[in-house]
Amino acid sequence: MNKQTCPFHAGKEYQPFSKEQLDDPYPFFQRARNEEPIFYSELLNAYVITRYDDVLNILKNPTQFSSAKSLQAVGDLTPEVVEVLRQGFPFVSLINSDGEQHKRLRAPFVKVFAPERLGTVENSIYAIANKLVDNFLNDGKVEIVSKFAHPLPLEVILTMYGVPLEKMELVKESGNSTSALFSTKLPPERQIECAKNYVALQQYLASLIEQRRSAPGDDLISELQSSDLTLPEQVLLLCEIVIAGHKTTASLIGTALKLLVEDSQTWQNLHENPSLIPIALEEVLRYDTPAQSMVRVTTQEVTLSGTTIPQDSRVLILYGSANRDSEEFIDGDRFNIERFQDAPVNHLAFSHGKHHCTGFNLARRQVRIALEVLSTRIPNLRITPNQELNHIPTLLDRGYERLNLEWG
Repeated sequence: MNKQTCPFHAGKEYQPFSKEQLDDPYPFFQRARNEEPIFYSELLNAYVITRYDDVLNILKNPTQFSSAKSLQAVGDLTPEVVEVLRQGFPFVSLINSDGEQHKRLRAPFVKVFAPERLGTVENSIYAIANKLVDNFLNDGKVEIVSKFAHPLPLEVILTMYGVPLEKMELVKESGNSTSALFSTKLPPERQIECAKNYVALQQYLASLIEQRRSAPGDDLISELQSSDLTLPEQVLLLCEIVIAGHKTTASLIGTALKLLVEDSQTWQNLHENPSLIPIALEEVLRYDTPAQSMVRVTTQEVTLSGTTIPQDSRVLILYGSANRDSEEFIDGDRFNIERFQDAPVNHLAFSHGKHHCTGFNLARRQVRIALEVLSTRIPNLRITPNQELNHIPTLLDRGYERLNLEWG
């Protein structure tokens, strides 16, 4: 009896931290969409939503599906960790807020990340991308995640914040630690270490804000001082944007390179015609979505596609599954860089509605430029053979831990 003919119990078979599903969750997603599109996961204490229409329905109904309790650690935080976190600022979050509060917190950043404002950042992105390529161009090989995919968006956002580059390692370590603390089951000692790094980042950003209040500059933090955001709100939102923004963009760059370089003709086409890059990028976002999932909490009993979900239930929406749904995307499990050439971009990689990703314009711009620079400067880029590719072991993000490339 093969796997496909065995009785299917999606709640038990959904093991998002297993190597098999980290490597390739999509066969499971496809079977769940077909056989048990909404199921309860005891492991995650959440109802899991796999179909595009159901995910979109949830995103369009923020009053029934609240974001206010969406950010919860995968495992229980120890009392010692809670005590460390109390040394930082009271928790506030764009992701973890609803209604008028969300609108107020979001407004200053929507203005900062508007396309017309980002034109001034474009030259910086090109300069940073080219500088990073200069560092390894003559080597004939590179581990692209650590040498390019992570440093690029991190340096871009730090430049926008006006952060000195010598503080880059602090922010990088804090970002990795915070992501691990809230999305991976960790031993108590590691939880404490991660919490301390998160608090250190908060304190550093608070000191930068105080500097800008007395001596404003031409940067994002200075611009925030004209908003009605309090110091704690600014600190926590700046933390959230630098952590969530740079990590998902880094993962997107790595995934895009894996998908676009493994077919040499595709990479050559992008080299010869860079205007194809934005359309190819949208297919990468759909096909292997970097922000794979997000949690909502029901504010009342709801019925979704015939399944009743009780009030105060955690609901895990799987963007990664929704974006492969064949009811919405013809031949959804096939990677096709021309898919959005003449079709509307309707994937959910940046979510939808009131919680549509604030930094989506910046993310798209950074990855487009990254691919332009690499395809222009290294047209014969290829994946190093015989390497084991492992994905980051987290629930919400999807990306490679390492990706070795070569040329010459």
